[in-house]
Amino acid sequence: MYYLFGSSFVWVILFLVGMIYLNSKINRLYDRLDKLTKEGGIRASTPPSLVVPTSPGTVAADFGVTGQSASLADLAGGVPSPSPVSPSDVRSPSFNKQVNTEEKGGQWIGKIGVLSIVLGVSFFLKWAFENDLIGPMGRIMLGIVGGVAFVVVGQLLRKKYLVYSDIVSGGGIAILYLSIFAAFAFYHFIGQGVAMGLMFLITALSVTLSVLGGTQHLAVLGIIGGIATPALVSSGGNNFAGLMGYLTILDLGILGVAIFKKWNRLNLLGFIGTVLWFYSWYESYYKPANLPEVFLVLSIFFLIYLIAGIVHNVLWKQISPSEDLFLITLNAALYALGAYAILNPLYHGVMGFFMFFLALLYFLVAFVAYRMNSEDTMLNVYLPGIAIVFLTLAMPIQFSGKWITLAWLIEAAVLTATGSLARRHSMNLFGAAVFAVGLVRFFTFDLAINDIFTFTPIFNARFFLGLSAVVVAYLMGYMFVRHLGEGDENGRKEGAMLFFVVANLLSIFMLTSEITTHYEKALAIQTQQFSSLRTDVSSNGGSGLSERIQDEFRQKEISFYQEQQSTRNRSNTVISIVWSLYAAVLTAIGFGMKRRLVRLFGLILFFVTAFKVLINVWALGEVYRIISAISFGVIALVVSFVYAKWRHRLQEVL
Repeated sequence: MYYLFGSSFVWVILFLVGMIYLNSKINRLYDRLDKLTKEGGIRASTPPSLVVPTSPGTVAADFGVTGQSASLADLAGGVPSPSPVSPSDVRSPSFNKQVNTEEKGGQWIGKIGVLSIVLGVSFFLKWAFENDLIGPMGRIMLGIVGGVAFVVVGQLLRKKYLVYSDIVSGGGIAILYLSIFAAFAFYHFIGQGVAMGLMFLITALSVTLSVLGGTQHLAVLGIIGGIATPALVSSGGNNFAGLMGYLTILDLGILGVAIFKKWNRLNLLGFIGTVLWFYSWYESYYKPANLPEVFLVLSIFFLIYLIAGIVHNVLWKQISPSEDLFLITLNAALYALGAYAILNPLYHGVMGFFMFFLALLYFLVAFVAYRMNSEDTMLNVYLPGIAIVFLTLAMPIQFSGKWITLAWLIEAAVLTATGSLARRHSMNLFGAAVFAVGLVRFFTFDLAINDIFTFTPIFNARFFLGLSAVVVAYLMGYMFVRHLGEGDENGRKEGAMLFFVVANLLSIFMLTSEITTHYEKALAIQTQQFSSLRTDVSSNGGSGLSERIQDEFRQKEISFYQEQQSTRNRSNTVISIVWSLYAAVLTAIGFGMKRRLVRLFGLILFFVTAFKVLINVWALGEVYRIISAISFGVIALVVSFVYAKWRHRLQEVL
């Protein structure tokens, strides 16, 4: 029964809506032209005088006009020019404000009058029902006739009294809904399918009249009634096909209106109603066996409102308001959550690929929207942003552990490269955001060493992940540098500098972390061996052992603490040398590639290393103190000589 209005009927409705819309558009243009003419908005201006010399053979002589000049009216046959506008015709702002105030007051009086009439008719009907003056069928017919009469009268008043027309027609629509509901629920004159079909026709009527009149009030009322229809005619059972089929037809009607009218409230009402009905059915009746048809219907709803959110802006080249962006976001989020809830229990292994598919879909939609309306900057940034969110979510859903971070770093590199090649600076910003997310995860989850006794410097997953972050940072910096002269030059230069600095800081951090962890492993082994020795001594009697054995244990304990300190000294010394060498390499690269930024970074690192050496040198042993100070001094002198020899290059900038 619910398929009484099939797809052919939907297309007929859409065609009629389109024709009515175009016809009403033309009529409104004529009405506005007449109104402007009557109110003085369009006035016949007095043409300027046409100066004509009084010489033989002139146009003035040909027309028999003598004198120094001839006006255009004279040339046109003596028709006098329109008189100029007198000062009395010009109304002051205060006068117009008074007129507007009186007009609004009159409108409110009209509204109160209409409501009073409706209230009086309601009292009459109540009195007639209570005294059995009208039977059940008569009540229904009276309601239908009254509703139709209200709608007809409202439309007759529409041309001159638009506000009154909406009030009267809206009352008629409400009466029609209630009449059909009473015929089904109270008196059982019609069945469920017929009631739903009639209510759908009432919804279509209200939407059509609203499009015809150019106001969305009736359409909103009709959609509210259409959303309420399943509740009004519900029998309390599970009728998935009927409910979802009805909602699909209703949503297609909303999509048809969205093509011609920018009525955001209509889209939001339809979307919210659809979500509520779908969720209500899902909570009450869903079973895994229903997955194919439920997922299909969910995808249909998603596509309808994805198109409804952008179709008007794309077709008619308008800028997307915040309401559209809200609908686009809500539609994407709820579809992803709904699909995940349905698919994940049985198909968890492919959910990451599903999110990846959504990302590709939104990239495609963004491309089409950009090609058709490149002026809508917000929409052209928003749609790729949603795609990137789905792409970013796909990584942790599909992968685990360090693979998530690696996937995000690769995604950041791809986004930045795409933005640079396509000249889309917004994509570079998205890439930077994803890179930041990857770094946060790297420092939060991926730095920890599960088993320090099995740690191998350089050849481990953590160092590989850090090295990947360094490479991506250099790549992103290079992509920014590549287009320094295009678009936002200052922003791109600062972005390039930022990523180069991040790359170097990450490099220093990873080298330092590897050195530190290597020596922490040595400290852990020493501690483990000494703990075993202490356990053996304690288990063999502790203080009851001979004095010789106790002396040997104390010597080993002293040796253990000395070895620990020596290991820490080696770690600090190696770190200082590595930092010095890294600074020297940066300085050399800066001179060789003529990059002032690289040289400055190397110079800053030298000062940081010098400060570190001065702080640590007093805590180091004699040998390590000598090695650390001399090594840093030699490297610093070499770099200083380089600055002295090639000082003519110091003016070069990035």
